Amino acid sequence: MNQMAAQFSGDLFGAAVTLALVTGGLLLIGALVSFAVFGYRSVKGDGMRNPQEVVPEKTTDEGLSEGDADDEWDYY
Repeated sequence: MNQMAAQFSGDLFGAAVTLALVTGGLLLIGALVSFAVFGYRSVKGDGMRNPQEVVPEKTTDEGLSEGDADDEWDYY
């Protein structure tokens, strides 16, 4: 009986190790694909943007309307 319990627990340990290796491999592949996509977008020019870069302002004020005297906002 004791031998069978040891063999069963050994099979569970082996399965857990195999599952951990497969999961780790999939995570590694996902990380490499993500890194490749990030690198491609950065080289192409669609990657990260500097948040301190000034966005060009609109040249026209279309869609703005002036608020009333009691409004919280001056323009909408």
